[in-house]
Amino acid sequence: MKLYDLEHHFYDSAAVEAMTKRIGGYPYYDKEADMVHWTKNLKMPFNFHRELLMDMDEGRLAIMDRVGITKAVLSHSQALEELDPSESIELAKHANDTMYEKTQKYPDRYLASAILPMRDPDAACKELKRCVNDLGFVAWHTHSNYSGESPHAEKFVPVFETASDLGIYVYLHPTLPANSEDYDEFGFTFAGPAAGFTIDTMAVTLKLILSGIFDRVPDLKMVIGHFGEAIPFLLDRIDNRIKYLPNPLCKNQRLPSDYFRDNIYVTTSGNMSPAAFRCTKDVLGIDKIIFGSDYCYENIDAMTDFVKELDITDEEREKLFFRNAEKLLNI
Repeated sequence: MKLYDLEHHFYDSAAVEAMTKRIGGYPYYDKEADMVHWTKNLKMPFNFHRELLMDMDEGRLAIMDRVGITKAVLSHSQALEELDPSESIELAKHANDTMYEKTQKYPDRYLASAILPMRDPDAACKELKRCVNDLGFVAWHTHSNYSGESPHAEKFVPVFETASDLGIYVYLHPTLPANSEDYDEFGFTFAGPAAGFTIDTMAVTLKLILSGIFDRVPDLKMVIGHFGEAIPFLLDRIDNRIKYLPNPLCKNQRLPSDYFRDNIYVTTSGNMSPAAFRCTKDVLGIDKIIFGSDYCYENIDAMTDFVKELDITDEEREKLFFRNAEKLLNI
């Protein structure tokens, strides 16, 4: 059975080199210690992931073959959106050109999602149009904040409008919370993958809904990982409270669950809990769930074994593995 992977990360060598040369700013890469410093107090070992992230040729393809991934959507890991446009515009272009080269070299294995210089929305729109119209990209991969600025801010609306006009989806991926200093006490593990990533992405997803973005851009399609960043578990209560306590500051015209029905998909990435899957399936339905491996930040063997062993029908498995992805990708 075909298996499409909607969350498959890489790092462009130019981006890593740029982080190595940075002085007096974050993020930066300490090559000697093999450590990425995201903030003053939060750092991440890069030694294990670095080679896997930067290899998009035979080594990665062999791993995909071993676990049965037919085709993956490449996405650039966090860092570039946080940089000043004086750096990020050219670095994003280089990263996108690198992904394009791989989609041309391995057209049956890779699709690509654009990384954009988000601190310059005009440049971001221009680059997104280039990526889709000239390079054939299928998505825009973004993160839950840009050096503390939330994607729901008015200045970023044109980028979402551009994505919708181009007929592609937006993958909203976690990064460290905008207020990451609140998590410093327990280091990167807690501030990042154990809690902070989900908290920030959950909040930003809801902010996008409440800002009215899906009413202003009704054809916009968005994808979030980790079985919906815990929102399916909370969605009924979120609906209930917003309906019970109306507030003019909330610009959404419908309940949050309506946008999950019409605009938002979720992936399996980085969540191997059968209970979380059952909750997500019960709340959103199998038609809104797509496989994502979160390679290489998760154990890809464990991630693929998890979805293969789910107690679901053959029809549901086809939807999860490839049919929902093909519908979203229009292929």
